[in-house]
Amino acid sequence: MWRAVIIEDEQKIIQIMRGIAIWEELGIEVVGDAQNGEAGLALILAEQPDIVITDIYMPVMNGLAMIEQLREQQFAGKIIVLSGYSDFEYARQALRLQVDDYLNKPISLTTMKEVLSKSIADLEMLMNEQQQNEKLKEKLTVYEPYVQRKWMNYVVTGSRDADFGGIEEMNRKFSAWPHKGHLVLVFEMVRTERISKLSIVDHNLFYFALSNIIEELAAESWPESELVELYSHHCALLLHANGDIAGEIAESKAVNLAERIAHAVYSFLKIEIIVGIGGVKQEWREIATSTEEAFNAIYFKNRRLSTEHKVYMLPESFAKEEYQPYQQLKQGIYPFKMYQELSEAVSHAQIEQAIAIIQRFIIQQDGMNNIPTAYFRHFCTELWGIIAHALSQAGIAQEQLQTNDEAYAAIESMNTVKEMELWLIGQLQQIGTQFHANTNVKHLQAVEFIIKYVHENYEKELTLTDIANEIGMSRSYLSHIFKKTTDDTFNTYLTKVRMEKAKALIVEGKLLIYEVADRVGYKNVPYFSTLFKKHTGMNPTQLFETYNSAFSSNSENNRTSPSYPAQ
Repeated sequence: MWRAVIIEDEQKIIQIMRGIAIWEELGIEVVGDAQNGEAGLALILAEQPDIVITDIYMPVMNGLAMIEQLREQQFAGKIIVLSGYSDFEYARQALRLQVDDYLNKPISLTTMKEVLSKSIADLEMLMNEQQQNEKLKEKLTVYEPYVQRKWMNYVVTGSRDADFGGIEEMNRKFSAWPHKGHLVLVFEMVRTERISKLSIVDHNLFYFALSNIIEELAAESWPESELVELYSHHCALLLHANGDIAGEIAESKAVNLAERIAHAVYSFLKIEIIVGIGGVKQEWREIATSTEEAFNAIYFKNRRLSTEHKVYMLPESFAKEEYQPYQQLKQGIYPFKMYQELSEAVSHAQIEQAIAIIQRFIIQQDGMNNIPTAYFRHFCTELWGIIAHALSQAGIAQEQLQTNDEAYAAIESMNTVKEMELWLIGQLQQIGTQFHANTNVKHLQAVEFIIKYVHENYEKELTLTDIANEIGMSRSYLSHIFKKTTDDTFNTYLTKVRMEKAKALIVEGKLLIYEVADRVGYKNVPYFSTLFKKHTGMNPTQLFETYNSAFSSNSENNRTSPSYPAQ
């Protein structure tokens, strides 16, 4: 059923037009009418009809002014003008605004039917093209880099989607893996008050900057490595070691890398991270076990390997009595896998799925009722932190539901696992109601796409128009929802991402200034330097000298730093 609106200043004509039989015959529903251009504009933007039938001469705002504003809003429907005036100037302006038909009153039913039929035929053709584009986009989702990223996430977390059947096939793409050992470093941004209050944009920039630092430093000392995005404030670095390197040597080398990363992150981002290091595994199917060990090392914090930074591994024996409650709880199921699934479900407004994930996990834990109260309270705190972060990603202010202080007070009062389960379900149901009331949620995936697209293509010539064409939305509307969701314009966000990447490249110290500028999408070096100083407060050479000095003075990282090439 196609949808139409009528904009006409005479109520009698509206009634006559609503009463004609053509609508039902052509499968069109008249969803509203208005008697002036201003009211008509509001109606059209609210209803987003397929067809607009409008007069020109109307009070408050005339039809041409209304159409001009619709064009500025990138309205994609058909516009048919019915005018009682045959003035050439009116017709000329209408043609300039690319109306689909311009007809003079009075008009016969036959002509009206022909015009509407033509509009419907055009709409059907456009819809078919969009469907073909959607099919093409579905095919592109299996594009190799995407598949590899998904596969890496499955390998590191131990999760596998039912629809993803290419695990063995993807493994053949990494033919060298069977001849290497593997271990995982998990990084957690400490949830300070500053981190908790970050906007979605600032959090993404922090995460992007953290990823840059990890990748750049890993590339220096451990080239065979892959960074994997995890939920909330976490990411993982998968390291591959040659088969002839003993596990102790690989772990020692991993500790050294973790210290360098923690130092660099604190120096430049002024945030603290905790690093958990898993054990070396000889079989790629055991990589998720190394990830689990890294998460457990962060949780228990019993074996600290650095005096300056929070770098942990599990004690050599993980079978001591104090670990039994946790061992009893997990029973071979990775909690972080559940955390990942929960984060994705909440951030995409899949509330019923989120509730099912929590209930399924609790049901699978036969011994959960026997674990200490302190543990399941900690477990609930972790879950709430993940939910709260996913909410911010979805553009929902946490204070609209429950503040952190209120949530943590509720958690501290819990005495049974059942209380925890009911509280979490209640919170998720309330979140579902808030999602339903929030009109931005349906656009979240478009905003997420823009953010990810920028992070992956920042070095290219990027415009919001190109991205809008990519996802089939109007540029102006996409700009509006991006600004409303992130509080940044597209160009401002793109510049921030480029500057964060430039900082990482400068810290690495291997490129000339003009090479750094080129790597992040700028051909004009003076313009790049001006933007860089505006963003960081110092020029590129000053940043490197500051980092070089701070890094060299650190006793644990007392090594020869690379000399930075002159401009």
